[in-house]
Amino acid sequence: MDYKALIAFFDEYNAHYRSFLKFEYSKMDMLNKNEIEKLSSSLSAEQAFIMKSNALEKQRLALLGDNSSKTFEQIVSEAPEEYKSRLEEQRASLSEMIYKIKEINDTANIIVSERLKKIRSTVGELDTYNGKGAVRKESAAGSKIFTNA
Repeated sequence: MDYKALIAFFDEYNAHYRSFLKFEYSKMDMLNKNEIEKLSSSLSAEQAFIMKSNALEKQRLALLGDNSSKTFEQIVSEAPEEYKSRLEEQRASLSEMIYKIKEINDTANIIVSERLKKIRSTVGELDTYNGKGAVRKESAAGSKIFTNA
């Protein structure tokens, strides 16, 4: 295995994931600020990150050849001593970035899910009045307003 080429590749791989992580943080910021239009327009940038990730993964598999089924940890443990520390740094960095990206995405999914629940419940309720003029909450689906329309 060409360890110098592997180290150079993982420098590029990690740089890509650093950029991807930065993008994910900005996407989370947009979500927290409820900047839906900005978030929607960021989809093409996200698609570009995903496409580059896929291309880098193909490159990684080609570079590893017969060793492509090995984990990064296995590659580090089998590497000559002169390459182990650098490969371990790269492995730890990549692992941390991927974990953070997953954590951000999981959090974003929870936020979006909770907001959708809130929207559904808000849209599903109408303020109506009873015969005595008091306000009451009524389901939009069961409202006489919609059944008589």
